[in-house]
Amino acid sequence: MSDPNSPDQRFEIASKFEELEMVVDAAEVFYRHCFDEDDRIFTGVLLASEVVTNAIEHGNKNDESKKVVIGFRLNQGRSECWVEDEGEGFNREDIADPLATENLLEDGSRGIFLIERMADQVVYENGGRRIGIILNV
Repeated sequence: MSDPNSPDQRFEIASKFEELEMVVDAAEVFYRHCFDEDDRIFTGVLLASEVVTNAIEHGNKNDESKKVVIGFRLNQGRSECWVEDEGEGFNREDIADPLATENLLEDGSRGIFLIERMADQVVYENGGRRIGIILNV
């Protein structure tokens, strides 16, 4: 049985953007439990929203029959947001640097760039289908 005072959560959503509001609300509750500073709460919510958006759009290709699993966990002084999709995955090294001169006008790659710059740690697992966003508490 889970601890009713624990902020830990796990749920799954269909791959549709209408579900994103529920994720944002859950992320805000979770990060408010982890942090006192509004900027850290905002960072956590923004990163959770971005990684779920990527899972819906790029991972599951907006296929509403595919699920996105989201988990929030407070673990040994770290807030963790884990997101897994049912897509084909990706190789992080194949994602272009959006700040490179040749990519400045291109669409894409900014979400991963943002996540990696704002998180304390990013973990890629399961061939890029599972991503962990770590913020130190």
